[in-house]
Amino acid sequence: MEDTTMLDGSKGLFADSSFTIIPNGLSEDRIHQLQNDIAAADGTIIPFDASKGRIDRFEEINYIISGTSDFPDYYRALDLMKHVVKPAWVEQSLKGNKTKNPRTYSPDPALFMSDVIICCGNLPTGDKEAIQGGVLAMGGQFTEQLSKTVTHLISLDLDDQRCQLAISKRLNLTIVLPHWFDDCLKVGRRISERPYTLPDPEILNVELNTVPAARTSQQIRDATTPDPLNEPVPQTPPARSEAPRAIKAFSGKKVKLGEDLNLNSRLRGVIAGMIKNGGGEVTSKIKDADIYVCAYREGDDYVKASQDGRDVGNLSWLYYLITHDTWTNPMRRLMHYPRPRNGIPGFEGFKISISSYTGEARVYLENLVRATGAEFTKTFKQDNTHLIAAHKNSEKCDAAQEWAVNIVNHLWLEDSYAKCKLMPISENRYTYFPSRTNLGEILGQTEIDRDATEKIFFSAAHKPAKPVKAPAAPAADSVAQSLPLSRTASDSVARSSPAMDKVKRTKTTDATQTPARNQDGKENLTPGSRGAKDRALSKLHNAANDIAAFEKEMKRKGGVIHGGKRRAEDEAEDRTKKAKGGRHSVSSKRSADELEEDVETEDDTTGASARNKKAKKDKLEPIKFRMLVSKDERWAGNMDKESKDKARLRELGLFITEDFKKVDILCAPHVVRTKKFVAAMACGPALVGSSYLDFALKNNKLPPPEKHPMDGRKFEKEHGFKMADAIERASQNKHHLFRDWTIFCSEKVPGGFETYKDIIEANGGKCSLWKGRTTNISATKRLVNAGAGEESQNQKEDEGDVLYLISEADSKEFTNWAKFRDLAKKHDMVPRIVKTEWLLINAMAQYVHWKPEWELTEEVVKAAKS
Repeated sequence: MEDTTMLDGSKGLFADSSFTIIPNGLSEDRIHQLQNDIAAADGTIIPFDASKGRIDRFEEINYIISGTSDFPDYYRALDLMKHVVKPAWVEQSLKGNKTKNPRTYSPDPALFMSDVIICCGNLPTGDKEAIQGGVLAMGGQFTEQLSKTVTHLISLDLDDQRCQLAISKRLNLTIVLPHWFDDCLKVGRRISERPYTLPDPEILNVELNTVPAARTSQQIRDATTPDPLNEPVPQTPPARSEAPRAIKAFSGKKVKLGEDLNLNSRLRGVIAGMIKNGGGEVTSKIKDADIYVCAYREGDDYVKASQDGRDVGNLSWLYYLITHDTWTNPMRRLMHYPRPRNGIPGFEGFKISISSYTGEARVYLENLVRATGAEFTKTFKQDNTHLIAAHKNSEKCDAAQEWAVNIVNHLWLEDSYAKCKLMPISENRYTYFPSRTNLGEILGQTEIDRDATEKIFFSAAHKPAKPVKAPAAPAADSVAQSLPLSRTASDSVARSSPAMDKVKRTKTTDATQTPARNQDGKENLTPGSRGAKDRALSKLHNAANDIAAFEKEMKRKGGVIHGGKRRAEDEAEDRTKKAKGGRHSVSSKRSADELEEDVETEDDTTGASARNKKAKKDKLEPIKFRMLVSKDERWAGNMDKESKDKARLRELGLFITEDFKKVDILCAPHVVRTKKFVAAMACGPALVGSSYLDFALKNNKLPPPEKHPMDGRKFEKEHGFKMADAIERASQNKHHLFRDWTIFCSEKVPGGFETYKDIIEANGGKCSLWKGRTTNISATKRLVNAGAGEESQNQKEDEGDVLYLISEADSKEFTNWAKFRDLAKKHDMVPRIVKTEWLLINAMAQYVHWKPEWELTEEVVKAAKS
């Protein structure tokens, strides 16, 4: 760095400012360079004593320089309004001869864009402003000028002038689509740039249907369980593996080991010896302790140590300190802080399984589920309440959608545990899964919420007392999705019934209670286990009536074991059975009773044979039909009746599903235009009226579908085709009406983009959101009348070279329309901007056709307004 010493007698940039440097993660050379640069700019260095690990002269310090927030006085510094900045702040301030905004150089892990400097290519002004605001809010920086400091260049294609300049100058940056930044904000984490990187971003490749394996998240290393099984092994560090002046874990510190750790005398002696070797000692008095180690967030010692600001962690955290001999904040990793004895209120009734997590990630999530007080299940069944997935490309996720089980990413679980409360799954970031991204890569980045933990467990007014079981909170219902075309209570996403919730709550176990360790060779029973069983039996007795209605449903055999794809031979066997069974036989690949997947570990299948033998004795009636119900009001406002009726129908072999991609029977009082109805037409289902359900529930048997036809006369007369013909065409199309089509849809289209995306994808097409960006999505012409099959007959009016945009009749869209026409022209295609009616009628008729009244033009919009 250039010499900044002032020769004219004026003050340097850092005059009147004092600094201390935290050595963790910094080399000796880097520390000396920082000290020299600060001194040259007239700054004052206040030495940091790494042997103590604490800042002594807070009142004299203006800036704390640290590469991480992981040092003992970090939160105290924030409370005292001291600036904590990364070393780059010093370098960039001196380079520009002006002190930079400390926030953009903060090591706060919540500011996940803090290492990012973004420059935008030729994007619309509105997009640039949104990106600039977002990156600054998340601790990053934005620059208009392309320079060597830029880390990310956001562009739509490499033809952009700045992209060409970056390539020619060989700048060390990543060129990504704006979708990367959008998805980072949606998830609230910095995700991998890999799928978004130009020139060939994977997210735009429709042929790719797999998700990359997750790289092991560094945040969960040595932090996957609150109760380590093996004794700690101190690292024998190779030369300079840690910065030589890093904060030592035990130097000059006294450690108290809590009684709830249940350590036997031998293990306690081993741990005490390791602490002594690290320069510390073990004490029996909490008033003398600098560090308190315990299993649960309870007791006088826990409250006092927490209120006094001492380090409080669990055994896993202590082992981490011994292994690495470097201090780390116990609240930084969820599995390093003591657990709430009774879990998180609201989780006690949940049964949670996981999908697409392996190795350490799987162990971490299993333990985290149990720590919340929920029940973890290795196999995934229909009575699970939640499925935690790294991505949605798995058999478990397919089954969860079919069974109306909540699918969430791990952020929901981590945030709930960190904040000590059940977080609503209505928050979009918990149900969002970026395309071609494995969210396992960002596992473990959530920290314990200090404020929430203090308020609940050790606030100033808190008086230690015997642990009291936290009150039960209502289970989270799955969020009703908005139905854009027409909406009724029966068209919302399937909800948990009160009866089902009672059944789930009776299965509550003391999931966070761990067996006591052997003390001097004697076994100990788990404390309180007898009382927990008594309470569970009492609840079972009280809920007996509700359980009876679901007893058979709970006896399903097998379950989903692993998130992988089924074997090809199994799928072939399914197709053979479907062909033999006729159109209205069990048409789904999977059964609602059982879904088997590739085995991940031997433990996952232990006891499966025994369960299957038992299940055969009392087997639930096989599914004959999967029915989707729309616009039927019989269960509106009466969830108890809904759950009981559905249970009765299931016993008859009729499964009421919300999955519009797998439907045998579509039930409605008449032809309607809900999203579910339109999308389900691609299945070629039998169409029945509400009387079908009336008859089945009254007579306790399923009537032939043709005896209860749906009333479609009004709709057929209005649109000029027979619904029976549409069903026949759907059977011919096999979900391929829009195969090889890319259909664009504007963001503010009536009903919402996701609605039309679902309909298009149900028919084998791809739907892309159109924001007026000239993307590099392939818009190739379609082969007209390719093949001589029945399917192609329903596409014979496809003009092949027409590119469609579904939009709204609004003059605000005119600019987007013009850019869409440019895109079509670029690919030598004919642009056609259409009303939503074009898609709805084509999807319901199940053949491609065109009517001029469906087209949108500027003239049509202006004429309508006048």
